[in-house]
Amino acid sequence: MARLSLKALWGLCVVCALLSACGENHTPEIDGYAEARRLAAAGKYTAAVAACKQVLEADSQHIEARLLLARLDLTQGRLGLAAQLAEQAVQLAPDHTNAYALLGNIYVRQRRNADAAAIYQEGLRTDPDRVDLYRKLAIAHADDGRYSEAIKTLQQALERAADDPAIHYNLGVIYERQAQYDNASDAFIRTTELDTTYGDAYFRLGQIQSKQGQVAGAASNFARVIRLRPDYAPPYIGLGQIFVQQGRLDEAERLFKQAATIDPFAAEAYHRLATLILRQGDQERGEQLLTIFKRIQPVSGEIERFRYILSLYPADADAHYNLGVLYGGLQRYAEAAVEYAAALKINDQDISARNNLANVLLRQGKIDEAIQHYEFVLSLNPRYAKGYNNLGAAYMMGSDLKRASQAFAKTLKLDPQNAEVHFHLARLYNSQGLQSRAATEMKLYEQKNQAASKKKAQAQNE
Repeated sequence: MARLSLKALWGLCVVCALLSACGENHTPEIDGYAEARRLAAAGKYTAAVAACKQVLEADSQHIEARLLLARLDLTQGRLGLAAQLAEQAVQLAPDHTNAYALLGNIYVRQRRNADAAAIYQEGLRTDPDRVDLYRKLAIAHADDGRYSEAIKTLQQALERAADDPAIHYNLGVIYERQAQYDNASDAFIRTTELDTTYGDAYFRLGQIQSKQGQVAGAASNFARVIRLRPDYAPPYIGLGQIFVQQGRLDEAERLFKQAATIDPFAAEAYHRLATLILRQGDQERGEQLLTIFKRIQPVSGEIERFRYILSLYPADADAHYNLGVLYGGLQRYAEAAVEYAAALKINDQDISARNNLANVLLRQGKIDEAIQHYEFVLSLNPRYAKGYNNLGAAYMMGSDLKRASQAFAKTLKLDPQNAEVHFHLARLYNSQGLQSRAATEMKLYEQKNQAASKKKAQAQNE
């Protein structure tokens, strides 16, 4: 998709406003950078971007304003601009470790792991005791399959912070990727000794124990994760599978159902439940569950990726947007609407997110809300032909045929080759009993649709 660690990036510290005196009256002078940070901390990202730009117009050497603007661009999905700003900050202040950290994070988001690794190494040369940079460097190495370098880097981190559970956890993950299960288990056990609430470590340890046939230990760790994180589906699936092996089928079925209820996008829950139901002889129900699994499974990896990004960057408009697209594609319109709304809270000028939100609201029958969003989209871009087409469809659903007709006319004026608008017009004329005009529009729809398909096929073959 065209649109697709750490919370510390958003740890915005408090800055006192500067005051200046003028004659006998003391008038507070606005500190633009402090105001930008205040707006960012309040979640007013668009206003914070504007404030940062004003600061940089007045002082192009203001490193902190440049870095904050880069963070805001990263949050709002403008990765290219974010990278440029962070690169400029590194050039302007080569001893600024936070600039290296931010630039490395941006490169990771761009999947430029080699570049990220080089930048993190530069940052460590500036400050060899930045433990977080060792962890980030190790993750960049591991994502490129350079496991030996990743392990060496984490061991360097442990020399500086031997009791950091996150470092031990990362070390365990890398060992696990290489199927070095004994080393991975030791690392996860050490993680839980240092932090008894580290649910991810218990879960991964349970998975390893399950693979090695250590059923009691695996069951105990999965149960512990469920107590720590009752809204996390994977341990329910893991424990359910152990119960299947033990012949405790009713308990297993209950756990698989709980997993699917907690997370409707947990493909494996449907797969395990379907397998269990089919074994019990309920062919129809089992096939229904397999159908759900087959629909979700192809996009489950992407869903997990964007969820992971949001676990690191909770205010990431691009990740919310992409989750909305994925959920909408699975016809989970309520969940898609939540993600689009979250993206718009971060960047209210995002036309695609607002248009998509209106689309899913329309599918939910929330016509008035959808119309409001379509109209807002058109206020931002009055020449957005697709927006008028969608607005017309919404008016038609609301039985306002006059406004629907006007919106469709604007669509054709802006985009004469639009095929879909003719389909809508055919429906509109049919509803008015104008069969001849409806037939004409349907014919135009078919002609333009065929022409567009042919053009697309030709482009793919070139």
